Amino acid sequence: MNSGIRWKPRSLPASELLLRAAADRFAHRGYHGTTVEAIARLAGVNKALVSYHFGGKENLYLETFQSMLAVLRGQRLDLLEELIGREPVPTLEEFLRSFADGFIDPLANRSHGRLFMALVSREMVDPRLPHDVFFKEFVHPVLERAMVALSEFGPKLEPETARMCIMAIVGQLLHALRAHHLFAHHDPTLGYSEHLKEYIPHFVRFAAGGIRACADSEVVELEDASLSEVTP
Repeated sequence: MNSGIRWKPRSLPASELLLRAAADRFAHRGYHGTTVEAIARLAGVNKALVSYHFGGKENLYLETFQSMLAVLRGQRLDLLEELIGREPVPTLEEFLRSFADGFIDPLANRSHGRLFMALVSREMVDPRLPHDVFFKEFVHPVLERAMVALSEFGPKLEPETARMCIMAIVGQLLHALRAHHLFAHHDPTLGYSEHLKEYIPHFVRFAAGGIRACADSEVVELEDASLSEVTP
């Protein structure tokens, strides 16, 4: 199975060729189903260069994930910075719509993103990475900027509530991506459209309503706490 990724072997260094070939093989064959020989063959380089550049298959697997995380992290941080600096200031709904578009498109409609989703699926079944790689290199930096964006465009929230709202938003989008891959082309009665873009208006309404409900709940809790302090 071919990922659809294209590159010109003579225009890239061997380390980059190996990372691209490794992403393809690990995504389609898994860690145990992939050999150093197969990666080197696809990259068009000598297999000895795997040890030279990466120290072996295990570290190549790690660096393959790290390189893909760096690309996706950069895309999301660029989007968030553009939103934070946008004039006029976006509404909560506009922020959610742009965030959803920027989240889904690279993972659903680009070969790099589809490979990453395949790699993540295999990693969940057969974990090979250090436990903190995803959090330190992707989740934490994106989460922190997303919380800043939410504070700019949404209602006032306590930091922990804002963090949980962002995590819930990401969870909804990831579920939509996985459901799309699993069901969209099989049974239309399940309610999954072939086009993820059709899901985004529903997501925006649902997420915006949930965020505002969280803010309202915090106001009620604060009022109740104030009343309890003055009630003898």
